[in-house]
Amino acid sequence: MELIGGNGKTGLTTPNETTGAATSPSAHPSATVEEYLETIYNLGMEGEPVIGARLAEKFRVAPPTVTETLKRLVRDGLVEMDGRRQITLTSRGVELAEAVLRRHRLTERFLTDMLGMQWHQVHEEACRLEHHISGAVEARVVAALGSPTTCPHGNPIPGYVPNARGYLADRGAFRLSRAAPGQPVAILCVSEVVEDEEELISYLHDRGLTPGTRLARVSPAADGDGESGDGKGVVTLAVGDRRVEVSAHAAHALWVVPATGESSGR
Repeated sequence: MELIGGNGKTGLTTPNETTGAATSPSAHPSATVEEYLETIYNLGMEGEPVIGARLAEKFRVAPPTVTETLKRLVRDGLVEMDGRRQITLTSRGVELAEAVLRRHRLTERFLTDMLGMQWHQVHEEACRLEHHISGAVEARVVAALGSPTTCPHGNPIPGYVPNARGYLADRGAFRLSRAAPGQPVAILCVSEVVEDEEELISYLHDRGLTPGTRLARVSPAADGDGESGDGKGVVTLAVGDRRVEVSAHAAHALWVVPATGESSGR
């Protein structure tokens, strides 16, 4: 199976490389470590500062719990922290994060394309499966699906796009909450950071706001601009001949591109 490496080149991987596992089976990261690496990766990809408080909020745990986990990640050479306590992944951390994200997003694609599940129902199922998929199974999934490049939510599958970390920037994507009124745009993806918010994903699904959908923002948020994603305000959208009102939080969670640009992948 060919994967695209960080340098944009393709190369054959062994099952061990495909899963992102360390050479020794005992060194394979735990599910908790993989989830931390995924979240740090996704926040960084979307240009958000990564600090312990943000991780505590995301995982709904006490700050001391996050602190202890981060100490282990620093010790193991997976993350670094600067003087402002901002967290970044090391090259090894990126490698492991992309390995688990690849399995997660391929699993989501398998569940929708092969098993017929709806796109808004697959995230939690993929979370349960991603830590247990071998390289051999991953290779079979890729072959069966025809080497997809994105998950059903529109996010890139690392190894099958040239630069997964730069995917949003490379496509000139921006949050729907920042679109100018009347500007035609197309949904590129739903923020991976909020994919575990089942109510929000169902909310988007019910309104037909899926990757590839073309729309325009009719009005700014009624109360606040929603730039912080705090959920305040309402944004009115023109979707075809429909008028759709969404919360500012939902608009903040959608990454869009100009409608003449690339809107989705497969």
